[in-house]
Amino acid sequence: MAKKSEHVLNVSLACGECSRRNYQTKRNRNNVRDKLTLNKYCRWCRKHTPHKEV
Repeated sequence: MAKKSEHVLNVSLACGECSRRNYQTKRNRNNVRDKLTLNKYCRWCRKHTPHKEV
């Protein structure tokens, strides 16, 4: 049976404009050293905005 990886983190993404936490994703600590920033749709702002890792 495979071990659960210690390097994979569960992170929340918050909207850059309204600061609501809209998305959850995983990131590998070894491959991605910096905090994630993705362009995602915010349903409260009703537009695509940059979402940053919280």
